[in-house]
Amino acid sequence: MKLKRAIILASSCLALTITAWADALPCIKPGTERWPVKTSLPGGAKTKTMALADVLNLEKLTDVRKNDPRYQAKHITDQPVKEDTLVTISGWLYLAAFEADDCDFHIQISPQPRTSADPPTKDDDCIIVEIPSGQYATSIADQVEAQRQWVIDNLLNKTAPKIGAVHVMSRPVFVTVTGALFYDDAHEYLPDGGTGRGKKGMESKTLWELHPVTSIVFGAKPTKP
Repeated sequence: MKLKRAIILASSCLALTITAWADALPCIKPGTERWPVKTSLPGGAKTKTMALADVLNLEKLTDVRKNDPRYQAKHITDQPVKEDTLVTISGWLYLAAFEADDCDFHIQISPQPRTSADPPTKDDDCIIVEIPSGQYATSIADQVEAQRQWVIDNLLNKTAPKIGAVHVMSRPVFVTVTGALFYDDAHEYLPDGGTGRGKKGMESKTLWELHPVTSIVFGAKPTKP
């Protein structure tokens, strides 16, 4: 009987948690572009640490069309660069945003320590990393919610962001991030080499992301030469 009561209590707590997420996250359009991939991890994923510069220069997938139906519900594993790896990178965190469309935490990691007082230039680049809500990434809910809480506690002064809010760092913040390599084919490369992706003056010039993020921590700042 004790075991039965414990199971019922655990189920009730889980239901309350899911209800709380649903109430707190009035997303505009979750469940769209490559949603099953964005909210899960590749099976048997390899792990790899990469320099940020190398990730920013990953090969364009010229055989992958915009919103390619072949990959809407599965990871890309038949192209020169594959979505089969959990990649760890380190860099300067420029901003953290709470997306209104799918309630992801959108974060931009740059080689340069840009801040609100030292804004990006047109030559700057970044990789976008995203942390989905556990309401949607149910198979890794505990993992992603822990990373979202880390962002709130360490970057947002322990205050949950309002949906649609964008928080630019007021001081340089160096982080180490791990996440699944992901190709955002909802966008495409532009004639000028950009992608049109990014916020507050910092464009990402690559369609590669880390999505979902499974770990984010403060990193050891690089020493000046």
